[in-house]
Amino acid sequence: MKEHELKELLERPELNKSGIADKMYPNNKHARTTLSAKIAGRKLGNGVARLTDDDLKKGWEVLKELADAIYSKAPQE
Repeated sequence: MKEHELKELLERPELNKSGIADKMYPNNKHARTTLSAKIAGRKLGNGVARLTDDDLKKGWEVLKELADAIYSKAPQE
């Protein structure tokens, strides 16, 4: 997954960024703020928050888990 693809998916209004952020950063009390800052590229401290390769991997895993859960509930024909 590329950075712009993760940003595009997370901008969808039907996705709850808080829940995704909590799963991406389970040990971070401010997970949603962290994710929002990285998506927006906000200045933090002496640098700019950026999505790392590890963030992209975690984001992909969370979204895949969500997609699998949705598909597992699909109507049976």
